[in-house]
Amino acid sequence: MLAAARHGLANEYPDDDSTKEVVLQADGLQHAGTGDRHVLMRWLNKMDGDGAHITQIVQLTGGPGNYNFFTPVVKKQSENSRNSNTFYSLGQYTRVQRDQIITLAKAVQYDKRSRVNSCRTWTRDLLEAIVKAGLLSQTKFEEIDTGVPLRKRVPELLEDAA
Repeated sequence: MLAAARHGLANEYPDDDSTKEVVLQADGLQHAGTGDRHVLMRWLNKMDGDGAHITQIVQLTGGPGNYNFFTPVVKKQSENSRNSNTFYSLGQYTRVQRDQIITLAKAVQYDKRSRVNSCRTWTRDLLEAIVKAGLLSQTKFEEIDTGVPLRKRVPELLEDAA
């Protein structure tokens, strides 16, 4: 049932073959400097009949000690979300390139029990893989890294490894 619920909008509003802007969304209009800041990548799949943005999301979900990656995730993006978060455009991507991003995301290693490496770490690793694949410039990566800021991977705590 959980998988069916997760894929409901994905079945109703699937990605298509058009070229689309892919953006990185960072929680809030600025980072407070302490604590975590959720980040995710998204692109518009379609506008529904009411004008709501139906977007495909690539993100590490959960929180410290309980991280997961699911795909496809398709959700309505509220007007509040569009107005209260920071967005960084990665550029225009074809369907093939977006599929490459999803493949790269699936390959990013993470410890779901981690208490020290968060979604900002996972996203940094994903963006570095996207740069390495030639889908994002190093300059754009550095702009995003500085603006969010992203976190570098650190060794897991010993109790996390048990």
